[in-house]
Amino acid sequence: MAVWDAVWRAVVAPVADYAFMRYGLVVAAVVGLTSAVLSCLLVVRRQALLGDAIAHAVLLGVAVGWLAARHVGIFWGALAAGVLAGLAITWIERNSRVKLDAAMGIVFTFAFALGLAIISVARPRGIDLFHVLLGNVLGVDAADLWLTVVSGGLVLGSIGLLWRGFHLWSFDPTMARAAGWPVGVLHYAFTAMLSATIVASLQAVGLILVIAMLVTPGATAYLLTDRLATMMRVAALVGLLAAVGGLYGSFHLDVASGPAMVIVASLLFFAAFLFAPRRGVAVRVVQRRRRMRRTLDEDVLKAVYRAEHEDGRPATAAQVGAGTDAGGDAVEEGVQRLLRSGLLREGDGGVLHTTDAGAEEALRVMRAHRLLESYLHDAEGVPLDQLHEEAERMEHRVGGEMLDDIDRTLGRPAVDPHGHPIPRSGGDLARIAGRALADLPLGASGRVTMVRDDREDLLREMLAAGIHPDVDVTVVGFEGGVVRVAIDDREAELGVDAAERVLVVPADAEVPEG
Repeated sequence: MAVWDAVWRAVVAPVADYAFMRYGLVVAAVVGLTSAVLSCLLVVRRQALLGDAIAHAVLLGVAVGWLAARHVGIFWGALAAGVLAGLAITWIERNSRVKLDAAMGIVFTFAFALGLAIISVARPRGIDLFHVLLGNVLGVDAADLWLTVVSGGLVLGSIGLLWRGFHLWSFDPTMARAAGWPVGVLHYAFTAMLSATIVASLQAVGLILVIAMLVTPGATAYLLTDRLATMMRVAALVGLLAAVGGLYGSFHLDVASGPAMVIVASLLFFAAFLFAPRRGVAVRVVQRRRRMRRTLDEDVLKAVYRAEHEDGRPATAAQVGAGTDAGGDAVEEGVQRLLRSGLLREGDGGVLHTTDAGAEEALRVMRAHRLLESYLHDAEGVPLDQLHEEAERMEHRVGGEMLDDIDRTLGRPAVDPHGHPIPRSGGDLARIAGRALADLPLGASGRVTMVRDDREDLLREMLAAGIHPDVDVTVVGFEGGVVRVAIDDREAELGVDAAERVLVVPADAEVPEG
């Protein structure tokens, strides 16, 4: 009951007890909905400053309208000033070298300054400049209520009636013109609706802060969706929450209604900015960390599988860490994650082994890496010594369907450009054929089947010596840690570390197909 009593006093009682709160609630809701819908069109057209320009220009209409016909003249004077400001901006842009943003700056500062000058000279007693600029939704009377409701209804009705035209015009005016829509009429109609919304918002948020209500809801919705219709619905909800929340904030905290509404709208924007499902900054940070962990885990799996099944050597966390760019602590954390998930198991002496599920995942990553190397080399001409790093960056982001397309396009290659067997989509992997060049006896000849790519510096040394898959070599000497080989009619030297990474089979041997 205590909670219900608190809710009643904070939310229900003000509306039930005070007529001005009921009027204010309706006006706030209409202003929030109307300005939010228009803000979507301003945001997608990248014309947020147009609302700013018209809002400032409206002050001139307020001053002139009051002098001409008192309260009755304020609405019509402000509306006329807003429309004329929009026309002036368009005319200047189309008839001079001045761009749209500069034209808006010129017009709105002139109109705003002239309005202030008239008010300072005439000193009209019926214009409260503070409330004109910052709003006072709690001061709404019945006339203001009906004016706002009718104005908002006409704007929303016009948007609904001309929805297809405004939709097309917002994204592609040329296409809208080709489809038969009167683009010029749509532009002026939009300017008139914008002016009417700004005038209707005078009492609620004021001229200065209506700019935020014409931008923030649309910008908030833009972070959450790509479809204009959905964007308008989301923006309408944001505008409604901001307007009503600001109304109650104004009532309970005794602050001006305009600032209260804008603060709520801004808080909703920053919440979307941080936590929007796809575009939120905080969400992207979390997703980036997850991708980094997944990338490291896949690299660890791949390293363990290669060591176990291709290199024939044990793999420990320390050995795996030495072969990756990640630090030892990060690799150890990755190993622990893989052990917990059942993709790795630990044997005697800390030796790591892939489980069946881990081997399947490792083969998937290896297949992606080696197919990407083949594509980059064959289709885009990337040199052999640059393939590994490029494919390493891409292998974690490609899906199975794309890999199948690449495989089919390349003619289902059995090996990558370095000679490594490419796993098949079913998980089969051919054994690496050959013997290390460093282990061949003097005078032995053979054909290079594979050059390992785990050391870029040694790979470049091999390529500089002319050694790459499918070349014929003959060992002609061993001198001080250097292997001398004959390639065609010339000789080349290769360090032992590099020679250990070159696999050779007899020239007449059949290399197993992948």
